[in-house]
Amino acid sequence: MSDDASGSKTERASQAPLCVSVIALFPEIVEANASVGITGRARERDLWRFRPFQLRDFAFDTRKTVDGRPAGGGPGMVLMHEPLARATAAAKAWHAEQNDLPTKVVLLSPDGARFNQSIASSYANEMNWIFVAGRYEGIDQRYIDAHVDETLSIGDYVISGGELAAAVVIDALVRLLPGALGDSQSSVTESFSTGLLDWPQYALTNAAGNADIPPVLLGGNHAAIDRWRRDQALEKTMTRRRDLLVQAQFNGLLDKKDEKFLASLK
Repeated sequence: MSDDASGSKTERASQAPLCVSVIALFPEIVEANASVGITGRARERDLWRFRPFQLRDFAFDTRKTVDGRPAGGGPGMVLMHEPLARATAAAKAWHAEQNDLPTKVVLLSPDGARFNQSIASSYANEMNWIFVAGRYEGIDQRYIDAHVDETLSIGDYVISGGELAAAVVIDALVRLLPGALGDSQSSVTESFSTGLLDWPQYALTNAAGNADIPPVLLGGNHAAIDRWRRDQALEKTMTRRRDLLVQAQFNGLLDKKDEKFLASLK
C-alpha cells in the first residue's frame, strides 16, 4: 500500500462512525440500552451505528431452532454453529455497507478475558464490532474456532445470557467516543481511566446545603482542589481496591507526591 493510500485509510478511520452489531436470542435487551442516555444521544448524532441481529432469523427450519443437545450428553442446550455462522455473515455484510474497515467478532462468555477500561479504550479506537451473546450451556466450539476473534467476560459471576454483557461493553466504549459526553474531560477523570477510583463528589445546592462540603472545594484554589481530589482518589483506591493501586504503581502512574501521601496513610 502506498503512503497516499495509507493516509486515506487513516483519514477514513478517524471520520467514520463506530459500527456495532449484536447477534443474540434477545437483542432487544441490547437495543434498549443503545437507545437511551449517552449511548442513545451519541447514536442520534451518528457518532456510532448499531444493528441487532435476531439469531432465530438465521435458523434452517420453520421452528426457528438454534440450539441442540450437547454432544456426549449432559444438561442444557448448546447454540448451534450453523445459525451463528449465517448471522455472522449477515452482520459482516451490514458492516461492509457502512465502511470498508475491518470487523472483529467478540463472544461474550464467562470464560473470556476480563473486560476493563483499557479494553474499552482500545475498542473505542476500532471501527467495527460484532458482539455475540452466549446463552444456555454455551456455543458450539466449531463456530468459536472459525469465527470468533476475541472472548470477553464482564466478571466472575453467572448471568442468564450475554446480552447484558454486550450492553455493558457497548456502553463503556461508546462513552469514550469524542463528543459522546457533554464534557470532554469527563471520560478522562472517571474511575479507572487514571488507574484509580474516582474521588468523592458533592453537588452544589444553596448556601445552607453546602455547609458539609469540604471547604477546599469551595475555596476556588484549583491547584488545591486538584491535590485534594488526587489524594482522595488514592485513599479510596487503597481502601477499596488495593489491587488497582499496586497496578498503578507498577505502571508508573504515581508521582512522588502520591507516594508521600500514601506513606502518610500507612
